[in-house]
Amino acid sequence: MGYFTSAYLAYGIQIPDTDEDTLDRSIPKGTEVGHLRAGRYDREMTFLVTECTEADLGDAETVNPQQATPEQYATWDRDLKAATVALGVAAYGEPSWLLIPSVS
Repeated sequence: MGYFTSAYLAYGIQIPDTDEDTLDRSIPKGTEVGHLRAGRYDREMTFLVTECTEADLGDAETVNPQQATPEQYATWDRDLKAATVALGVAAYGEPSWLLIPSVS
């Protein structure tokens, strides 16, 4: 059995594990919020994300967080918090840039 290793750089928040059907139904429409499940193959975590870039092991990706304006960050923060309310979950922390290693 082989493993696939990658990493994500995403603006978002971690939430308690939530099934994909609930996420798809509950995240408010008209926002840039999506969801990501990543982490160790036996302990994936659930994240609500706006911007998200994936890099495979050995590949470099360029991400420039300074390209987002303060207004964009305010919109992302508002939308991420609205998604947690719609899901009825408490986020683990405030929205921020997250580096998430993933092994599947």
